[in-house]
This record gives sequence, C-alpha cells and structure tokens, in this order.
Amino acid sequence: MSSAMPPIFVISLTREPERRALMAQELTGFDFEFFEGVDGAALDVASFADRLDTMWFRIMRRRNLRPGEVGCFLSHYGLWERLVETRTPYALILEDDARLEDGFREIVAEVMSIRDEWDIAYLAETKRPQRMVRMVAALDSGRRLIQCRRRMSGRGYLIRLEAAEVLLRYCWRIRSQIDDLYSKWWKNGLRVYAVDPAIVRDAGMPSSITAAGPWPTLKRTPSERVAGFPYRKADMLFSRARAKSK
Repeated sequence: MSSAMPPIFVISLTREPERRALMAQELTGFDFEFFEGVDGAALDVASFADRLDTMWFRIMRRRNLRPGEVGCFLSHYGLWERLVETRTPYALILEDDARLEDGFREIVAEVMSIRDEWDIAYLAETKRPQRMVRMVAALDSGRRLIQCRRRMSGRGYLIRLEAAEVLLRYCWRIRSQIDDLYSKWWKNGLRVYAVDPAIVRDAGMPSSITAAGPWPTLKRTPSERVAGFPYRKADMLFSRARAKSK
C-alpha cells in the first residue's frame, strides 16, 4: 500500500508574516500550502448568530466563546469544505504555531500506510497526558496509534475526505472550540485516534487567537448549574459505553 505524503495545509493569517516565515522554514523540503484562516479580530460574530449555541458553552465552560475561537473554528471548517469541494482523499492539517519532531516524515508515512484504520489521526501534543482507551496499532518507529478520551489538539492532524464530510454536518453548529467538538468520537461516530508520543509540538509563541491572561469566568444561573451536571454525567457514560463497544 502506498504511503506517500498527503497534501499539507497550514492554517495561517496573512497579517502574521513572521509566523508564516517560521512555518516555511519548519516545512523545508515539504510541499505545502498556506490556507487563509478566518481572522477572529475582524470577525462579525453576529453574522454567525444562527450557528452559535452560546448557552451550551456557558453551561459547560462557564464563559463565552471568544471571537478568535470562533475564527479558529471557521478556519478548520473552511478547510474541510475545501477538501470536500476538491475531493481530496487525505490531507495533513497544521496550525502555524506547529513544530515538527525528528522523524516526522517517516512517522506520517507509517500512519498513512495504515490509513484504512482511521478517519482522523492526531499528531500534536496536548497540555495533559492522553487517557488511552485502547491501542489501535504499534508503529515501527516505536510510537503507537491510540484511541483516547481526553480532548486532543488541532495543531496537527491527518484527516480523510469521508471524515471531513461528516464533520461539516456535525460541526455546523458552533458550540465549543473546534478541537473539543471533532475529537469526540463517541458522538460523531468517527475513528479518531492519536499518535503517541506526539510528533507535533507547540512552538511556544503568543496565541494569535486569544489574549494573554486568565479567561473571565461567568456566574451561571441556577438553571445553568442544574443543566451542567447531568450533561457532563451523560457525556462521560456515553463515552465509556462507546469505548467498550469498540
């Protein structure tokens, strides 16, 4: 089975030339394309009011989605639309603060060689260790492809066309950050796995999505507090049940 490198797209903003220059340096030797993201700083969030489910996010996260987070959501969503429109079978998607670990090309080739086994394969590290549900495959590099319950990072991932088609429907309503939504395999029905240890890391650059400092916490109403507990409990039980059925 061929394991050729899929098309590489880097989500970035034209107004961030330094980040683009660093990504071009990081991807020396690779064919890639910058995909113009949606600039949250210039976004009229009200124009997406019919898609925003702000009540859900208030209940679950005790804060409002920021315009930059909506912009990030729409950037990934727009790239999935591009993949579907062009009928691109597979793609490797990176954000412009990604840095590649040694052996990146070879490990991606390994994951592509078993591409019939996954719909989305995450490549990036997360702030906290992944909670593995099961191991899917051992890779020759010493890494492994795993299924896990914890939310994964959208900084770098492989995706197949059929998964992009599913996510365009599943993620139409903007309820949370994009990586929180599309990593929930127990809800969207996709085979969402992660390379462990990760082969994409954070560059440690200041975020171009959210401002520095703590996020303001909202005081939930009594009805929002009551609604939050059963939702979290149901989500946890559903994820465990789906994991056992795999």
